[in-house]
Amino acid sequence: MRKKQQVEWMFQFEEKLKVSGVEKMALARYPLRMYRLTASLFLTLSLLLSLSGQAAAQQAEPRALGTFNDWLAYSWVENDNKVCYMLSRPLKSTPQGVKRGDIYVMVAYRPKSKSKEEVSHVAGYPYQDKSTVEALIGSNKFLLATNNEVAWVPEGGSDEKLISAMRSGSKMIVKGTSSRGTLTVDTYSLQGFTAAYKQIRKSCT
Repeated sequence: MRKKQQVEWMFQFEEKLKVSGVEKMALARYPLRMYRLTASLFLTLSLLLSLSGQAAAQQAEPRALGTFNDWLAYSWVENDNKVCYMLSRPLKSTPQGVKRGDIYVMVAYRPKSKSKEEVSHVAGYPYQDKSTVEALIGSNKFLLATNNEVAWVPEGGSDEKLISAMRSGSKMIVKGTSSRGTLTVDTYSLQGFTAAYKQIRKSCT
């Protein structure tokens, strides 16, 4: 159940970014460094869905909470409950020249959900069936479950432990294998992670 909900939440959020024009606000307000990190993300999100459905239209639009070095934070209302998200794009992805869609990592905070905090990674390609993804932070290694393009902490795992490691680390390396057998490595900066995390917790508490 969690897998289905997490994938649905991910693409609902992408749709809300498209219809609300948050991408335009971000590019207008954020510094050049964040522009470079987010420009292709927002371009991809704007093309993901052609029209929002009636249910989605009834939701409140996302609101930018700010930029925190290499992380962006947002809030929006989902089924009458306020939820907050933070996301970032990789600073480096290998191998180069491999055709991929948009790539990013997201942390969602839903205070009224059973799983209050959830970390997800979107690879920009379908993962190999039943494969796992490695998230490396310093000497810590976390194994993530996969479904289509999304990886997340599996049932029985601890998003809190992964978030704690992200707060104390300087970078995170995500290794995954595509359905074609290509091993990819995405390197994320964790600069600003703690500040963005505090902001989403504050805004949605």
